[in-house]
Amino acid sequence: MTSPVESSRLGRLELVEYPHPALLRRARPLARIDDAVHDAVEQMFEIMYQAGGIGLAATQVALPYRLFIVNVEARPDAGEELVFINPVLSRPRGNAVQEEGCLSLPGLRMDVRRPERIVVKAWSLTGEPFEADLDGLLARVVQHEFDHLEGRLFTDRLPDAAALEARRTLDTFREVFAGKQSRGEVPVDAELLAQLDRLEAERCGNA
Repeated sequence: MTSPVESSRLGRLELVEYPHPALLRRARPLARIDDAVHDAVEQMFEIMYQAGGIGLAATQVALPYRLFIVNVEARPDAGEELVFINPVLSRPRGNAVQEEGCLSLPGLRMDVRRPERIVVKAWSLTGEPFEADLDGLLARVVQHEFDHLEGRLFTDRLPDAAALEARRTLDTFREVFAGKQSRGEVPVDAELLAQLDRLEAERCGNA
């Protein structure tokens, strides 16, 4: 992995909502950390704070990269701003249920079961590898954001009864998104997918 070099900017990023194609496909590892990635991370923190979130994955701003950010205090003047690039999770331990929401599924909150502790290995924004043993809220947020990189939402982890309840809300999101596309407010899926392919080709390896 290289870090950082001059490159084209990614433009102004915006939070996307389900069922934007970026949320539904597996993100690709970044092969380099360039100026555009630094700019994207800065924008992601701004977007996350404005939305009142504590974590945000690159796929939630329509970037197909294995990258997410976290600040469990949800404020730029508090907590620690964490960046995880090409993360790998291992050693899940324990079990806990806690309510979760998602900035890409506004208004939907459900109880989700996840491991209490996990180990994460990733690269920092400066291109340095690191490893951390996480528990509590930070472990949950990291797992939630990692799911985004796998093309999964927290609703994919719900038991049958809760999943059925959530499906009604997801259907509404799909109807709203289709309406925006029909009015030309959002590009059609083919255009969105072509944009994701282009972004992958710019900064991801062949694997």
